[in-house]
Amino acid sequence: MNRILICSSERDECEFLKEELEDFGKVVKIVESLDFFISQWESTSSINTIVFTEYIVKNTSSFEKLIKQVEASNPEVQIVFLHFREIDEFMRSLSDLGIICISYIDLTPGLILTKLQTETKKDTDPETPLITTDKSQCAVIDSSEDAFLHTRNEPEPRNMYEEQVLKHKDVSVEEKPDIRDVYQERDSVNASEKFLRSMIEKGKELKKVLEVKNSHSEFKIDDFNYDPLLQKRKKVRDRFIGTIIIAIIGVDKGVGCTHTSLLIANYLVKQKLSVALIEANESNEYKEIEASYEGVDSELLHTSSFYIEGVHFYKNQNNIDVIPLLSGEYAYIVLDLGYYVETESYTEFLRANVQIVVGSSRDWKQHKINEFIDGQIHLDQSNWRICLPLADKQDVKDLRKKWNRRRLYTIPYFPDPFDSSDVIEDSLESMLKINQQHRLSLLRRKMLNVFQ
Repeated sequence: MNRILICSSERDECEFLKEELEDFGKVVKIVESLDFFISQWESTSSINTIVFTEYIVKNTSSFEKLIKQVEASNPEVQIVFLHFREIDEFMRSLSDLGIICISYIDLTPGLILTKLQTETKKDTDPETPLITTDKSQCAVIDSSEDAFLHTRNEPEPRNMYEEQVLKHKDVSVEEKPDIRDVYQERDSVNASEKFLRSMIEKGKELKKVLEVKNSHSEFKIDDFNYDPLLQKRKKVRDRFIGTIIIAIIGVDKGVGCTHTSLLIANYLVKQKLSVALIEANESNEYKEIEASYEGVDSELLHTSSFYIEGVHFYKNQNNIDVIPLLSGEYAYIVLDLGYYVETESYTEFLRANVQIVVGSSRDWKQHKINEFIDGQIHLDQSNWRICLPLADKQDVKDLRKKWNRRRLYTIPYFPDPFDSSDVIEDSLESMLKINQQHRLSLLRRKMLNVFQ
């Protein structure tokens, strides 16, 4: 078992990290300050994982020396650094030292565990190809002043300006496969250039207007820099402001996508969260659900949406555009995508905050999961959660050995998705980590106030 040392003076943060890492190892010590850290670390035997938080770093050069000293005495130790700062020389130095750097803005339940497990697997079996297409495990996640506005994890298009910027930087960046390259033609690059140039022209017009309005202000319009518009757009993923999207997709017909979606939506409502459940497929099952609830013939119903016990159902919305819904009052949007071969909204699955793959654990059905995984091997699968409804314990045990780097979850037999039980709620909480997400949100807010 891995033995973990946490360096943080925040009690809430320590509690979050302990729960986050309970499947990875045991937290044997918590250090609230870096004073006399080396002596405390050496006094605790067999520590192989250390988690530092930026909150306790008072001097960056001293911290770098401490890291080098730790790695010199134990090269096998894994070190995680949680930070709020933007990318700078200090962060690049930590990356060069092999530190796993994770921004609080990018942090989600399960991310630290995934990073550590991937790094461990890479060390023990370096010839095994990784399923994730992320940058190296120690890559620093960039952020900006706007990093606290909610946006989804949407793939970014490449353009000629990005390549020019990379050429002038003395930094080696691993090329990340672009999902949109599969679906878009080359002329999308020209369209992107035209859009960027139009934005620059609008910016110049705005500059003239602001120069007049701010002529008596200390604020200098000349300080505007439009060069970043021609550079790679920064990825921002924040979960605690805005709507969280949960996408549920099936590897085959009849594996239980709709039933799982109903269970999740009703569980979220019971947590006093506003939820929209969207039928992003052409099964037309939600029409039958409404008819059964209202006690009428489905042919008499011509509504596009309806409510049942607090859940807002949207019927037959294949090829859905969820962007208009993001401006609503929903805390969560659940997408019932159905069979992945037939849905027209597969890109929404790739961009969702929580990605759930529903399959069967039966021996004669497992190949469907393998086919789905192998067919998407070029994509980042580190956030996938494989859900196996009605799975036998022995089947799950065998699959965990087979897919030891996958997150597998089971849902016991429960015929009425509008009802609930402690067993079902525990299963869904284990998969969704709603309470852990809420704790992380409060932690982010606290850290944001500290570093502002």
